[in-house]
Amino acid sequence: MAVDVSSLSVEDALSMALKSEIEAEGVYKKLKKMVNNFVLKDKIQFLIGEEKKHQKVVKALFEKMFPDKEPAKSVKSLVPRIGLTLKEEASVLDLLELAMEAEKTFEEFYDRLSMEVEERGVQEILQYLASMEHGHYSLLKGEYDLSVRDEQYYQREDFQYDMVHIGP
Repeated sequence: MAVDVSSLSVEDALSMALKSEIEAEGVYKKLKKMVNNFVLKDKIQFLIGEEKKHQKVVKALFEKMFPDKEPAKSVKSLVPRIGLTLKEEASVLDLLELAMEAEKTFEEFYDRLSMEVEERGVQEILQYLASMEHGHYSLLKGEYDLSVRDEQYYQREDFQYDMVHIGP
């Protein structure tokens, strides 16, 4: 269920975004510990770095718009399941699904929030974040699809397969 951005103050929306980006980083860190595939591990490390960049961007936006305030820590997360999942046992596929859900939610959230703010520069930053989240979703979807088709994909440390017959 998407958060109704229009019912939030920009201050609360940015606080929620910051909290959610921090939680998403936690999901990726947990996921990275669970996989052996070096390609997937590198992609997850990339996503950890992206979440850290998003945190810096959102925090800078917050500080620019609300210079005398701190982001609220008591706000809800954009994807409440993240907090629960980080405390529980979860499979690689569960975490990939959760990460895809989060990236899609973040994309929609930043897109809607960009329509709620008046300053053109802020709108562009939020649209940029939305497009980045879209790219992250696509990256995750590809990895998820590979993991579903090949149950050993994320456990395999290299790509050496036994003899595979290709052709007639």
